[in-house]
Amino acid sequence: MSIEPLPSFSQITDVLEEAELFTSAAEVHGILSGFICGGIDLDSKDWLTHFNDVVNEGLGLPLKAKNLVSLLHTQVITQFTDDGLGFSLLLPIDDKPLDDRCEALSQWAQGFLVGFGMVQQALNQASEDVQEMIKDIRDISQISLGFEEEDEESEIAYAEIVEYLRVGAMLCFNHFSRKPNTPTSKTIH
Repeated sequence: MSIEPLPSFSQITDVLEEAELFTSAAEVHGILSGFICGGIDLDSKDWLTHFNDVVNEGLGLPLKAKNLVSLLHTQVITQFTDDGLGFSLLLPIDDKPLDDRCEALSQWAQGFLVGFGMVQQALNQASEDVQEMIKDIRDISQISLGFEEEDEESEIAYAEIVEYLRVGAMLCFNHFSRKPNTPTSKTIH
């Protein structure tokens, strides 16, 4: 079974605006990633109720938006469960101004924290690495990532932050959501 490719960042933005949802494509992806990394049951539809609570005051989504968000949710799960190697943050393409990409990066981090916080209540029992990562994501979500110039050094710094968040999300997924492989029986009959 092949997974339908995701629409572009701008196409997702258009659907969200058409549905009059006051959230960005990056924030939606962050929220869904937060749910998934926070340990929500990957086989359950509970995420949709949480999502509606966050972005639409508990009301259901218009069909087009619901279908898009469901597709996005499926894609994020697929990316994480495929050893996380395919996971990437949903952000504007690189030809957009760096300030716009930084704003979206901050929105992704904010969304991640909201989604994660809604489903994960035992962060204090997580490893120090995971707790530190969540603090770092919080810090990234709160700072202004505006760069003085759009030069190679700024692009490298931006790319490093994106990669740090990507790896951090995978760390959280592996800690809270990855299902251990079912061991094979070693009983000799």
